[in-house]
Amino acid sequence: MNFQAIPSLNKMSLHVLVERVESGYFMASVPELPDCVALAQTREEAICAERSSEAIAALQEKLRVRLLNIEVLTLEVTNNPWTEFIGMFEGDNEFAELAAQLRAERELDINGTA
Repeated sequence: MNFQAIPSLNKMSLHVLVERVESGYFMASVPELPDCVALAQTREEAICAERSSEAIAALQEKLRVRLLNIEVLTLEVTNNPWTEFIGMFEGDNEFAELAAQLRAERELDINGTA
């Protein structure tokens, strides 16, 4: 495996999930760093960085502390392991029929009629 270090973490984009929890509060969490979670009374407080809400400030501080000791590496996969399977069912009528049935079932699920 060939890992490459990212030289700078001056700017890093992370996903923040905001969800209403049973207590009625809103929880902001970072899936990439499961221990980085903060609670707020309103959705706006949970997501509004401009207002420097307590939840965002707490989340940012947790992220800052967590990232101090983290080294971010990227892994480049040069050979996609699924490539060898491309086209393996080409010309297989039974598989084509099965695939058509699956597509039809998924359409039913998507349209809510199943």
